[in-house]
Amino acid sequence: MAVLLPVGRRPAAAGAVPGTVAVAAQDVRLRSLTAPCDPRRDAGFRGSPPTVCRPPPTPGRQRLSSSPVLIEGNVMKLRTRLLPALLATCASAPLFAQTSNVTLFGIVDMGFLHDSGNAAGTNNKLNSGIMSGSRFGLMGSEDLGGGNKAIFMLEGGVNVDNGSSAQGGTLFGRQAWVGLEGSLGRLTLGRQYTTVAMAQVEFDPFSTGMTGTSASLISAGGQGGSNRANNVAKYYLGHASGFNGELSYAPGEVAGSSSTNSQLGASVGYTKGPFGMKIAYAKANDAVAPGEDAKMTFIGAKYDFGVATAFVNYVINRGAIVPGTVNYKSEDLLLGARIPAGARGRVIVSFINKNDRTADNHDARLYAIGYVYDLSKRTSLYTSYTYIDNKAPNTSPTGFYKVWNANDVGNALAGNRAFAIGINHRF
Repeated sequence: MAVLLPVGRRPAAAGAVPGTVAVAAQDVRLRSLTAPCDPRRDAGFRGSPPTVCRPPPTPGRQRLSSSPVLIEGNVMKLRTRLLPALLATCASAPLFAQTSNVTLFGIVDMGFLHDSGNAAGTNNKLNSGIMSGSRFGLMGSEDLGGGNKAIFMLEGGVNVDNGSSAQGGTLFGRQAWVGLEGSLGRLTLGRQYTTVAMAQVEFDPFSTGMTGTSASLISAGGQGGSNRANNVAKYYLGHASGFNGELSYAPGEVAGSSSTNSQLGASVGYTKGPFGMKIAYAKANDAVAPGEDAKMTFIGAKYDFGVATAFVNYVINRGAIVPGTVNYKSEDLLLGARIPAGARGRVIVSFINKNDRTADNHDARLYAIGYVYDLSKRTSLYTSYTYIDNKAPNTSPTGFYKVWNANDVGNALAGNRAFAIGINHRF
């Protein structure tokens, strides 16, 4: 149950962030901040915030180019025009806020995991955050008047198996941001999910959860990387006749250089009825080596046929977009489906082909199947099995891809085969 804590003089209103629903809903994954809620379809995402549902389409919003080159070249122009307008709109609101509220929320996820295929042998354990990352947080909003709101999110990860903090012990390692939302869009500042990671989870049939997560072979968040970034300024443009867009920028904070270690992200998407698609682009300066940048282009689409929802991704990696990611250059293809199984269940399948473009030619293929059963709107049982067919041997320091899950990033005992079964509860 979501708990509302009054902050202002007036009683708190239900909900926390403009355009959101309470996290008690069955959707515990990041369906993208741009998509309408569909809590009965998702699979699970450890890296997501509570579901954020966008308002219905509003005619007349600005559209963004889908070209990564145009996106990168025009990001500063868009920021200088749109962000001051949003700030000016909020500044013109009445002096006294009308409604404030804070929502306490969380997810507790725990399961059994069997890893095999590693040179060291098999490994059995209880893991936290297999379907979606266990977390505890606060989110809230304040009505500034004139259709404008101040918003914030503070979210920390928890390892339920031992009670410790996740994300390296950082207090709010999952998310920590504050921002403004109004008729011209949404501006947030702080530690946030990267634009590419947002697109990846929306178009992964497993929603980057369970053992079938696409993060095992697609580098936005897997294989030692992170799907979040610090010091991010993010601007979201709401739906306009089905279109949506996002721009994000994180300065490198290096004295004497405005570009060193900086990161840029951008996306444009379209959703109408059963169809959805998105193109996302990311660039990380000096991520590979000083003076050598990394780039990633993500193209995803999905279509709900009623009997099943089909997914397809095509990803181009040029350099390790996230430091620590094992793949350097690759082209990845994902095909998957999410199939309803009765009133409360769903079967999920996924196939990924990684085409390594380096001289090592360490290609890999992922095969995954999973099942989720909803005991209630807030509690689900799940199971999944994944196998990664690696061209590289399991003794190879690079190119041997492992099944990625919350506690196996960089874990020497992780293997290329994994079975999981567990329970996920949202409050």
